[in-house]
Amino acid sequence: MNGNTAKRQPGSPDGMADAVRKREERRRRWRIEGEPSVARFVGQIGVLGWIIVAPTLIGLFIGRWLDHRFGTGIFWSAALLVVGAALGFWSGWKWMHRQ
Repeated sequence: MNGNTAKRQPGSPDGMADAVRKREERRRRWRIEGEPSVARFVGQIGVLGWIIVAPTLIGLFIGRWLDHRFGTGIFWSAALLVVGAALGFWSGWKWMHRQ
């Protein structure tokens, strides 16, 4: 194995290098912008809550409508509530990792 094969190409996936780059970017941004305000943290919590709650409620309302329309008890309500909650938590997870 020669010395060139051990080198990583720029743009190749390297978890440690990516983590260091992200940390340095966060540190640089913190030096420029300063500490985030309490209002920003509260706002982010509110947004995260709505990201999770909205799909859950939409699934529940659609399920209730389908149950009422077809007379199926809570069959559609339960199923679409779980689907909406799963979609909401997945969306919240993705949103948190973008922040």
